[in-house]
Amino acid sequence: MKTLHLIPIFIFLVSGLNAQQVYYPPEFVPQQGLLLTWDYHPQRNVITAAIARAVQPSATVWVIYYPGQAPMDTTEIRTYLRDHLVPGENVHLIPGWTETLWIRDYGPFAGYENTANRSMQRQIIDAGYSNYNRPNDDSIPTQIGNLWNIPVNDMPLQFEGGNLLTDGLGRGWSSTRIFSQNPNLSPSEVKAMMEQYFGLDEMMYLEALTHSGGGIWCHVDMFMKIIDSETILMAQLPDHAPDHDLLESFADTLEKITNSNGIPYKIIRIPVPPKADGTWATTQNDEMRTYTNSIIINDVVVIPSYNLPDYDSAAINIYRSAMPGYRLVMIDSRDLTPLHGALHCISKEFTSENLLHFNHQKIAGLQTFQDTLTISTRLFASVSPDSVFVFYRNDVISDFIKMPMFSSNDFYTTTLTDLHPTDTIQYYLLAKGGGEAVTQPMPAPRSCYTFWFAPSTSAPAATKEKRQLIVAPNPTAGPLKISAGVDTEQMAEISIFDMMSQRVHQVNQTNLPATIKLPASLQNGIYTVVLRWRNADGRPLEASAVFVLIK
Repeated sequence: MKTLHLIPIFIFLVSGLNAQQVYYPPEFVPQQGLLLTWDYHPQRNVITAAIARAVQPSATVWVIYYPGQAPMDTTEIRTYLRDHLVPGENVHLIPGWTETLWIRDYGPFAGYENTANRSMQRQIIDAGYSNYNRPNDDSIPTQIGNLWNIPVNDMPLQFEGGNLLTDGLGRGWSSTRIFSQNPNLSPSEVKAMMEQYFGLDEMMYLEALTHSGGGIWCHVDMFMKIIDSETILMAQLPDHAPDHDLLESFADTLEKITNSNGIPYKIIRIPVPPKADGTWATTQNDEMRTYTNSIIINDVVVIPSYNLPDYDSAAINIYRSAMPGYRLVMIDSRDLTPLHGALHCISKEFTSENLLHFNHQKIAGLQTFQDTLTISTRLFASVSPDSVFVFYRNDVISDFIKMPMFSSNDFYTTTLTDLHPTDTIQYYLLAKGGGEAVTQPMPAPRSCYTFWFAPSTSAPAATKEKRQLIVAPNPTAGPLKISAGVDTEQMAEISIFDMMSQRVHQVNQTNLPATIKLPASLQNGIYTVVLRWRNADGRPLEASAVFVLIK
């Protein structure tokens, strides 16, 4: 099996956001709006219009038009947008000399920099994009900075925006292609520069996928999506695809590390859809279809679709489960992936004028009972917030109770009291300041964090040893072979769950590996198979995997 390629880690220590010189927020935190480029191409104009319509009214949209001679002037573009049901009041046309629509790669990295009075002010990083003989595209960050009077910081490093993802807490990811783009620098020098310019504690590098399509760029956003600071969506290739083992090694490695709050990343797998002919890419320059190349902008997620009902519906269900309360929109991306990109590649979020967002370690799921519970958060803010509150309730039909949070530097806490073992608590956070108002989670109160109690007198459940489960073929149309890396004659329980976590099939098996027949009643879609058994000394073992059923 191929292994994850990691460069030795150099730590750039900081002691809180106010000590950092720069901060570049991830796309899942509040943003002012979204930059798009008008491509003057009929098949792609309709995609641009669809994105502009999908994110309304949750974000401002700026459409960059070509100020020279072009097939459509601004009046014609506005008419086109209106005819495609795009509201006019929150969509703005701005001039920019461009050559392509891939603004994710050449566009501005908008973040914040500490000024002389230690107030975080917006700035733009302009990374190198000079290897493609497209000087107009390369100059867009400076054009935007000049237009909006925002300082631009040139970064002497060649790479594209699609090859940088961050968790908002100091860690970033890129593929190893960035090293070949900067041959005059050592990998450690590239790493140190990325950490310094983007205010990161640690950059991790994933081996470039070279047999999955997507062209020479090998961008991480084609197979990976950071949903929040604790959750990563990772593509899953069929086990016969050349890069299958490499992707599995990524998922396995990321699942074993924690974010800077000490919380293990939750890895959610999403199947890679096939091309129109039903096959998957096996070469670098082939078409790479993807569901991770989506757009998160405030409380909206815009997801690629491919006119594959089973895969498309499974993908939106995975997003719905992972991001409850968000408004989800799918847009046909079949005209983009042959060009080696999708929706994320043609959009670029632009951060709000004032920095205001939460670093909150959420309380969710089963908790040990206590009659008082403290909720705490760190608040990243460029100006002192006017107010910070927790809203909570102990059943889904009650009104929320509003409680102020009290601060110590940039940390805020409040304590819930008089809790009972039978309570199920829902809560969310709200902060206001600098003309901004943000909630955590973002779609609150449509979606809240929910937790409930196990009585403290209860005996702890036996710890299960985790094993890797292998299912084949995947996708499958019939019988499923199940292996957990061991041969055993112990009795094993095999359960299959649908996307709503409902058990749809269960069998007991006395030998592993095993081949099980799937019920004829199962509909096409994505399922989770869970295997439970005991080892020789009676210790419980458990393994699970996701598979796709396509009859």
